Amino acid sequence: MSHIIGIDIGTSGIKVGAMNRAGELGFLEYQPYSLLYPKMGWVEIDLEDIWNRTKTLLLKVWQQVEPAGKVDAISLSTFCNSSVFLNKEGEPLYPGLLYLDQRSKAEADWIKKQINEERLFEVTKNRLEPGMYTVTTHLWFKNHHPELYDQTYKWGNLSTFILHKLSGNFVMDWTQSSFTGIYDVENYHWSPELYEKMGIDRDKLPDVVDPCSIIGEYVHPFLSTERIPVIAGAADTACSAAALGIGVNEMFESVGTSNVFTVCTDRPALLDKRFLNRCHIIKNRWLSHGAMSFPGAAIQWFYEQFLKPEGHSKEVLEDLCKQSVPGSRGVFFLPYMQGERAPIWDPNARGVFAGIHLNTTKADMFRAVLEGCAFGLKQINEIIESKYQLHTESYQSIGGGAKNREWAQIKSTVLNKEVQIKDVSETGVLGTCLLAGTVIGYFSSLEKAAMEIRNNTIYTLQPDLSHQTLYNDLYKVFNELYPSLKSFFALSNRQNSETGKKVEEDKAVII
Repeated sequence: MSHIIGIDIGTSGIKVGAMNRAGELGFLEYQPYSLLYPKMGWVEIDLEDIWNRTKTLLLKVWQQVEPAGKVDAISLSTFCNSSVFLNKEGEPLYPGLLYLDQRSKAEADWIKKQINEERLFEVTKNRLEPGMYTVTTHLWFKNHHPELYDQTYKWGNLSTFILHKLSGNFVMDWTQSSFTGIYDVENYHWSPELYEKMGIDRDKLPDVVDPCSIIGEYVHPFLSTERIPVIAGAADTACSAAALGIGVNEMFESVGTSNVFTVCTDRPALLDKRFLNRCHIIKNRWLSHGAMSFPGAAIQWFYEQFLKPEGHSKEVLEDLCKQSVPGSRGVFFLPYMQGERAPIWDPNARGVFAGIHLNTTKADMFRAVLEGCAFGLKQINEIIESKYQLHTESYQSIGGGAKNREWAQIKSTVLNKEVQIKDVSETGVLGTCLLAGTVIGYFSSLEKAAMEIRNNTIYTLQPDLSHQTLYNDLYKVFNELYPSLKSFFALSNRQNSETGKKVEEDKAVII
């Protein structure tokens, strides 16, 4: 049977799988990789390492497909977003810079002085934040590495790099270009007004393509002489929306390192400045993401620091919070481990435990982490209800973090919504395969492709009505915590920056 191979590159690992004509996903392979933290506030990826790992997985999956049939197409899903600087041969001139990277604050401030922030939002449908919207890292590279910048043939993101490796062409699909800070999200083109005012050479920008387009062909160096169509694909959350069949005025939750509510709309005028907004795979639809940056990372941090050293397996993440009670015996947690996006947009914010007392247990602190993340998600849902006028009684939840049943139950109760946990954990791989399937004729449309696989709920959770009054009261207290600490975060960040500079200066003197 023929298959499409889907590649999904997340912020911590690479997944490759194959989907047959019936929409069944199989032959899944995975490899983790590490983010690089060369300096405080810097976050990078080794592009060649990621490509080498991707090639290895691609070979493994291809070898499993061949006895059963042939490969009809390859499609790509990647996290969003990153900055890459490539020479004419497509070789990276510098490590990839992630959306978490904060080195371009000065460039972000400069842009805001050159262009009115309201005008920026009118064109891009997004606020400008360092790293998150990659034009700021583009300018940082131009300012700090002018010789390498002169050698740059194309600037893009991780998908630009991988797609060039597969096809030889430099492109970026419109779900990814939406987060560059210079793309006209409503009219689907680079904005001359913005890139010219920022001093960016149009020739360095890749062509923006429809995610459902064939951008070239790939010939595997070992397995086949056949030329395989390469489909542009899309950003991971957009692929997940496609896999879940999310329609206009519907939303879903994705839970990984971050925790995101995504809304689909056909009215760009509704897009909210507190959210991340992008073109959907389907033209004239937009996705609006209420994105908390680090809920999943906060849970992983707690496990790595306090549970794993004691010999606990990850099963403890399901059991530990049961040793506490709803409300965590008065302990609260702010899940802003390295700044936060929605709803506060404060890079200075940090994680906080509040209300600790002499009777506080480890279980109380862990449950407070789960509850704090749920309260943050409720803040995002309130924006969805007020701005988008979208009042849902249930939502679909995907991603590795969605499988934590106790956490999902807390969110169900805090938000007063039914939560449908889906068994398609690899929605990035599946979504990009479905997308490719519509291009090469497996399916008549993306919507019909998604309908064939929608009935995949593992279990459904209902709000625990006995705890709702308590959580409503605690939510009011939670809402007071960040405003009380906002000025502290700013002062603390300033002091830490000055201390960091002094340490670096002292190191330089010693060297």
